[in-house]
Amino acid sequence: MKAKPDINAFLEGGAGDAADKSPQKTQVDQTPINQPPQAANEKVHREQKIFRLPLDLINDLKREAYERSIQTGSRVTETELVEQALRDFFKKIVI
Repeated sequence: MKAKPDINAFLEGGAGDAADKSPQKTQVDQTPINQPPQAANEKVHREQKIFRLPLDLINDLKREAYERSIQTGSRVTETELVEQALRDFFKKIVI
């Protein structure tokens, strides 16, 4: 038989749980914003961004990803193509 839950933790609103945990410092990424990661296998924090694009651009993007996947023999995603295009675009503007 399970023991009754501690109602004080509920009444404190979880503040008791937060007090038990020691505060951990989060590391801030020190890489400059305008530079891509140095190594190809280096992990980069990513967030989701949703765009609405014209249907012709979507079809072109799908086709290009498929064709590059066939050419290289490894998977090339639409996200990789968009990321590379944006990096090239901002590189031209910043410099």
